[in-house]
Amino acid sequence: MTEQDKFEHCWQLLKDQPKWNQRYTKDGTKRRSTMSPTYSRTSAMATNSPIDSVGGTEGENLESNDVIELDRPIGRKAEKGKRKAQGRASDELVELSKKRYSLLEESRAQEKEFFRLKAEKMAYEREMEGNKCRQEDERLRLEAEKLEIARLEREERIILLDVSTLNEVQQVYFQQLQREILARRNASSD
Repeated sequence: MTEQDKFEHCWQLLKDQPKWNQRYTKDGTKRRSTMSPTYSRTSAMATNSPIDSVGGTEGENLESNDVIELDRPIGRKAEKGKRKAQGRASDELVELSKKRYSLLEESRAQEKEFFRLKAEKMAYEREMEGNKCRQEDERLRLEAEKLEIARLEREERIILLDVSTLNEVQQVYFQQLQREILARRNASSD
């Protein structure tokens, strides 16, 4: 019984698997240098004989340090790691989305606060403007009152003036003023 015959039953089980199907296609093979040229398969391939059905490419001579590297299906551990990495990436996306949402909410709250303060400032400025207008009105009223008091004092002096000590022209002038003042006061009292 040869060494190939020992594993024939294994080959019958595994030959239809994707890993072994790629060995038979030319574009599925890769070569790479190995660290140790004493690899058992490498030494078997180093002969000048064509590679049989296990090797995959007939008539090709291989150097002693070349190894055929095949693409093979992803293993359970690698698949698990890949899923874990995708899960982490989706968790990171969820976390980033949450942060973005919280930043947007914070921005909206700040914007609302800004507009509230702006409205408050405008109300304060309107109130201050109203106060200024009231103060200006009060100032004008007091000014008018002072002018009225000054006019009344002047008219009172004219009325109380003794015209007998004045010359004739002055007497006529002040008597006429006294009559106008009395007429105005009588008209306002009616």
